[in-house]
Amino acid sequence: MHFLKLDLNLLVALDALLTDPHVTRAAERLRVSQSTLSGSLARLREYFEDELIVQVGRRMELTPLAQELRSPLRELLGSTERLLSTKARFDPASAERCFTITCTDYVWATLLREVVARLATEAPHVRLEYTGSTRDFAERRIELLVVSDRFALDGHPSQALFADPFVCIAWSGNTKIGESLDFEDYFAHRHVVAYSSRPTLVADWIASAHGRHVDVAARAPNFTLVPQSIVGTPYLATVPLRMANHYAKHLPLRILQPPLELPVLADVLQWHGHQDADEGLRWLRQLIVDACRRMDDAPPA
Repeated sequence: MHFLKLDLNLLVALDALLTDPHVTRAAERLRVSQSTLSGSLARLREYFEDELIVQVGRRMELTPLAQELRSPLRELLGSTERLLSTKARFDPASAERCFTITCTDYVWATLLREVVARLATEAPHVRLEYTGSTRDFAERRIELLVVSDRFALDGHPSQALFADPFVCIAWSGNTKIGESLDFEDYFAHRHVVAYSSRPTLVADWIASAHGRHVDVAARAPNFTLVPQSIVGTPYLATVPLRMANHYAKHLPLRILQPPLELPVLADVLQWHGHQDADEGLRWLRQLIVDACRRMDDAPPA
């Protein structure tokens, strides 16, 4: 479609380039070839009579005009999304739709697996797809985000999901750990932790409150592999209660109360305000909230 002699499809390409003025990365996010996006950039430059992105040293930077275009373009695309998200009544039983979400592996393993099971019976033609990152959500390429409340994004509606206390877990055959732990025991035992590019909630808390660090015996690729990694070892791990209860049903684990005060992991569900009227997303959000309530009502392992 053309408007004022501009192919409106070019606005999506322009938004990607203004978000990250790097043709290769922008092309990857849009899932088009680099040559296709370079062609789009050439047409945009011709229309606006401006280079839009220029090389400064080794970096690509926005021109002053491109910087001015960012805000009105985002508003325009948001208004377009609101228009296009106004759809007929959503019927889960017959709807054919793909919803996109980003979350941690822990949230997927403990909460969204319940949602997937509900979809199989209530919305058999609906697909839930994990994709992208928090940044992709912020740039409106993902519909839903489940994130710790301390990392929630400003300017987006939020729904509190759960507050999960941390507990300790050990292999049930571990004879070096008794039925309880004291403060010094906690730091005397070596721990299995998950890889993280930034300090974790528990590590931050312990360092701030006690000026201590646990002795790390192993660092698992992700959080949900931690329970499996301590089976058959003398090690200890600190994980959210929901995760501990879930894996204790399938693995030989013992759940122990931590001997020190630890933070509570509080997760929230976020979405885009312009999609408030989307009946399908409203239905899915409620499904996620209901799954949290059922988990809260379920008896512990």
